[in-house]
Amino acid sequence: MNIMFVCTDNFTRSVIAEFCMKDFLRSINKTSIKVASAGIRANSDISMYSNIHFNIMNELNIDTIDFKRTLFDENHFNEYDIIIAMSELHRDYIKEKFNREIPLFNEVYNGQKTAVNIGAPDSEDFVEQMKKLVHFFYEAAPRIIHNLEQKAIL
Repeated sequence: MNIMFVCTDNFTRSVIAEFCMKDFLRSINKTSIKVASAGIRANSDISMYSNIHFNIMNELNIDTIDFKRTLFDENHFNEYDIIIAMSELHRDYIKEKFNREIPLFNEVYNGQKTAVNIGAPDSEDFVEQMKKLVHFFYEAAPRIIHNLEQKAIL
């Protein structure tokens, strides 16, 4: 099975989901599942974005060495069995541009049609929000795999 997570800039949510999932799969020695991420605007300027999520993942010994931004394109439909959006923005963009339906992360995870949101970098508790986001994706990984393997949403 090949899984792709999609967000806007392919820098925060989809990347955290990708690397947390890869780490989980390594921990259970499951090599039959490949994971990647992409962004609908992965060619955007991210120089002003915080990279605190990389520090948090590295502190948790989650390997992020293979990080690279990938612009989502139509070829990904041929390469990935399931493409999962972080929010309605990403799901709607793919529907409009490629006429394809893809589920939201939370739909696959817990059946809720809600977005995975990210806090504003200027908020006082941004670091804590990012820690919660990393833990959210890591804790969701087993359930995502279970649901996909049970073909709950495929």
